Amino acid sequence: MCSQLIFSHDYDLTGIGRRSLAERCRTGELTRVRNGVYVRTQHWASMPWWDQYRIHVEAAVSKGRSPRVLVWQSAAVIWGMPVVGKSTEVQLLAAEGCHGLRRAGMRWHASKLLEPLETVDGYAVTSRAQTAVDVAGHLPFEHAVPVLDHVLRPDRKRNLPALARSHLHALADQLPTKAKSLRAHRVIDFADPRAQLPGESLSRALMYLFHFPAPELQYAFHDTDGRTVGITDFYWKEKRLVGEFDGTAKYSNGEYLKGQTPVDRVVAEKKREDRIRACGVHFVRWTWDAAWQPESHRPSGLVKLLLNAGLKQDRWNNRWPGVPPISSQ
Repeated sequence: MCSQLIFSHDYDLTGIGRRSLAERCRTGELTRVRNGVYVRTQHWASMPWWDQYRIHVEAAVSKGRSPRVLVWQSAAVIWGMPVVGKSTEVQLLAAEGCHGLRRAGMRWHASKLLEPLETVDGYAVTSRAQTAVDVAGHLPFEHAVPVLDHVLRPDRKRNLPALARSHLHALADQLPTKAKSLRAHRVIDFADPRAQLPGESLSRALMYLFHFPAPELQYAFHDTDGRTVGITDFYWKEKRLVGEFDGTAKYSNGEYLKGQTPVDRVVAEKKREDRIRACGVHFVRWTWDAAWQPESHRPSGLVKLLLNAGLKQDRWNNRWPGVPPISSQ
């Protein structure tokens, strides 16, 4: 269970009283996650939204008087999968008669159990494979792709192996409706373990949905001596165009900084880009904000940025490896 949560009930027991928590919330020291549950604002503000969502999940389960089983994206975030949707609703396995019930930011689903339940970090959840397949079958395509990209590669942080695509397909066959099964198969086929960050996965899903040509992932550029000068997120060879997703993690997260300061990281990134540009290519870069507003009528949206960089949308003849054009689905 999460030790970062502060419960008003605990303050009542110590005699301090919950009024002190309300005052600290009013001054900005604390953020209220749900009724009677708080977290320090400084810590909250430093989290990406998937970690904030995990706090919502932990708060909801911790306040429950009876055992609660997490499903869908709520199980995914406990497994350490990247949840990119900004909903704070907690998804739970429904007991008999509770299917569809919504209350206090929680929703219960009569999900079919495809594999035995597991316990992760003290929380009851659907299995890792079922969680990924449920997400693929129930969530929007662009929200599901980051999860499936993630599970197809080893999770070294949690010491978990990559899941086999064939196993995921076998579970997708068991989803309760044909429509959900087809949706899950489509995401599983589209998933690519070469994606390094959730923002890359989201961006690639949007490129597909908006009919852009498929890029090459993790493309290595070499200088005249054959030395690798850089590996890029996306590359469209015909356009000599490099695409780069700029998440904040590479400039602030210690896992990516690897001992560098943020300023060092920015300088190193600029030198890397210059070396790649010397290979005769040009760049288009975008951030989370662009990925979240992809429509072409928004100047800073991903679609507009890709169009301005010279890519064209083709609804009828676009080809992506392993998946059919959207127009034929």
